[in-house]
Amino acid sequence: MRTLLTFVPLLVLSTAAKIPPNFHKCNRNSPDFQTCLLQSARKGILELVRPYPELTIPSLDPFELPEATIGGTEGPVNIQQKFKKCKFYGLPKLQVDDFEFSFQEKWAKLSGVFPEIQMLCDYEMKGQVLVVPVDGKGNSTIILKNVKVWDVLSYEETKKKGKTYPRFKTSSLKIDPELVVFDFESRVDKAFTDNLNLVLNDNWKAIFGDVKGSYEQMFDQIVLSVVNSFFTKVTLEEAFDSA
Repeated sequence: MRTLLTFVPLLVLSTAAKIPPNFHKCNRNSPDFQTCLLQSARKGILELVRPYPELTIPSLDPFELPEATIGGTEGPVNIQQKFKKCKFYGLPKLQVDDFEFSFQEKWAKLSGVFPEIQMLCDYEMKGQVLVVPVDGKGNSTIILKNVKVWDVLSYEETKKKGKTYPRFKTSSLKIDPELVVFDFESRVDKAFTDNLNLVLNDNWKAIFGDVKGSYEQMFDQIVLSVVNSFFTKVTLEEAFDSA
């Protein structure tokens, strides 16, 4: 199982930017810092329905991903799935249950629930799903409903002109959807995709379980891309030393 993703390269460190006033800041020296941080995260994620070019943050609704390749295992899904021109809907609707930030140990932890994530892509697939041979291309919609998510991110610090820029190096995201709905459309063979969708949706739990690690890696890279884009412009001092 492997996941290959292609992103637009992140900008190099540059002059620090001011956080827009609609993002509430929390002072790390305040005794209620963690409580403030949770409230700020809950409100801030809702603001990401539009891009913030001054912070190099793209819109998260939709979030556009140029390319992703997801490979199956020797289990139910032995297939190569190539996705292109992907658009993700529903990411800013994350209901944050917990959010913590440790400056000493250099990590951030988050948990919550996405009511629904829609992934719309062009696709190419070849291989086998259960007993069904697959070889096709077209448009796809994958819907993940009531997705529980847990993530731990670790970072390193870079100093520039007396300011501290965090660079998040790892994301260990786990997802647990209540339901996954697959809808693949073929440009040449509707009967093929009707049969494929029937097999996928009747066996979604086993099939998604076989490739879940690849989807988690894909979301890891989305998280790292967005967070590191933000912190190319915003320092820890700007984010957390005043409120």
